[in-house]
Amino acid sequence: MEQTHHLSTNNTKLPISMIDALPFGNTRRTRDESKYSELKASILKRGVIQPVLVRPAADRFEIVAGYGRLTASRELGLSDIPVLIKPLSDAEALEHQMEENLNRESLSLIDECKAVQQLSAFYNGDRQAIADRMAWTLKKVNERVEVLKCCEEVLDAVTTGSITVGHALLLAPFSVKLQQGTLKKIITEKWTVSYLRQRASKGQQYLNLAKFDTAECNTCPHNSAAQSGLFGLDDHKAACSNLSCFKDKTNLWLEARKEELSEKYGTVLLVQQINETDRNTVDAQVVGENQFATGCQACQKRVVLIDDRLGRTLGTTFENQCIDAICFNKCVASNEPELEVHNIDDNVSDVADIADVAGIADETMPESKPTNKSKKTATDKPVSCVVPKKVIETNKAILRETSASLLMPQEHFQLAMSYAALKRLCTGYKSINNELSSVTGFDATIKAALRVNVDKLKVEIFNVTKHLATKQDDQTINMTDIMISNLDFAEDYRNVAVNKWMPTKEVLSDYTIGSLSALCVKAGLDKVMEEKESGSFAKATNSGKGKFIDSILNTSFDWSSFAPDEYQALIK
Repeated sequence: MEQTHHLSTNNTKLPISMIDALPFGNTRRTRDESKYSELKASILKRGVIQPVLVRPAADRFEIVAGYGRLTASRELGLSDIPVLIKPLSDAEALEHQMEENLNRESLSLIDECKAVQQLSAFYNGDRQAIADRMAWTLKKVNERVEVLKCCEEVLDAVTTGSITVGHALLLAPFSVKLQQGTLKKIITEKWTVSYLRQRASKGQQYLNLAKFDTAECNTCPHNSAAQSGLFGLDDHKAACSNLSCFKDKTNLWLEARKEELSEKYGTVLLVQQINETDRNTVDAQVVGENQFATGCQACQKRVVLIDDRLGRTLGTTFENQCIDAICFNKCVASNEPELEVHNIDDNVSDVADIADVAGIADETMPESKPTNKSKKTATDKPVSCVVPKKVIETNKAILRETSASLLMPQEHFQLAMSYAALKRLCTGYKSINNELSSVTGFDATIKAALRVNVDKLKVEIFNVTKHLATKQDDQTINMTDIMISNLDFAEDYRNVAVNKWMPTKEVLSDYTIGSLSALCVKAGLDKVMEEKESGSFAKATNSGKGKFIDSILNTSFDWSSFAPDEYQALIK
């Protein structure tokens, strides 16, 4: 294969034998067999018309988009296939895959639900971002998340038309076994949505599965134990027959639990919102001590999942879940020891049967999820971390203030800012100074003006002011980024900026508990606390976010020469 193939983005042909799958595979998980048969028939008759997208990988290539065309061509015994070669990072390749899958015509409801699941990992569970990407309302995204609670049998029944979305939404909150059993009755007995709603409202939920305080339930007339006690049935298991009340109290408990978990992780997602194949349990054994302590702990892609389905697993949490598969795999690969595979069992929910108002409990069905484990290893390698947006914005605000305090006293900067602002309003103005004539954009204009002699700049300001009387326009600019990008025009700007960062309560509140822990380890505060009292740092990290911040602020420590990596990364 010629080297030009590696760099060209033009259409060309490649031997199919030279094309491999991406390391993270194809994000599309289902395929319409009838349409696939039509595709194969078309390729057999006319060949592959639309090129597949591939990226260079050493002396071979990896398929990014067009898996169906490539697979069909292989099955038909074709030797080569038209391709579009494009150098792409892992993240870019994943985005191209998602783009192709999400832009398919006639996405079914289940396809839409899977798309929401896929985008949840990509956008860190931000439902508004998902809605914007899909050009949907937030309500539509929320409905698809709710449908995702359904088991595969229910989803398949919706796809085939055996039941409606209305049926699925009513089944969604309940356990897998309950959904499966009720589904059979819906289909065989042809239950309407209205009838299912009636049966669901009469169902029972065992009170021993409740997460909220059930003290008030002891005297409630909807508590079956109250009636059974009158007839000497003391061994009867207490169940609530007012599911509406049970769900409301459960939701209040879940909201409080989410708030508690968000202090530690920042992002709390529902178990069904992230596909099991899109998440991995991350810890020091899997990715290495240094990566986990200073990278993963502070990363916004490390989330916690919570199960909100009624039943035994209600409120079950899955902590330290990484939803960036690409980064996770790289971190695991860089961790030198050989990996060992272990299984972690997850319980399945257990609730009273909707169709059986007497409240007969489900049998539990354990599931397992493999997780990679290896011996701990120390490493000095650079860590991977996606810093939370709130932390970045707070750091930018500090640096903008620092830049303003350093640059505003300078006449040269004041003139440069004035010229850029005037130039920004002008249409058709041509600078008389060669150094200013070719620049465009507010930021670039400021930089260029700072390189021009002050006297020449004053002449330029006079001319642009004169020209301004003719035409004007307006553009949006980001002054925060502009001020930060011009810090290097100030003397000793880096040291001043680093000393400007201080761990105030307001600044630290943007961090999660994991991020705060990583921050303390990087700064060395953990060692100072441990020297004063053994075990004090671990105690502080487990005391809740507010108390942890108080412990940090109350510890005597010199922060003057320290600033977080993510803060310093903003300083050019």
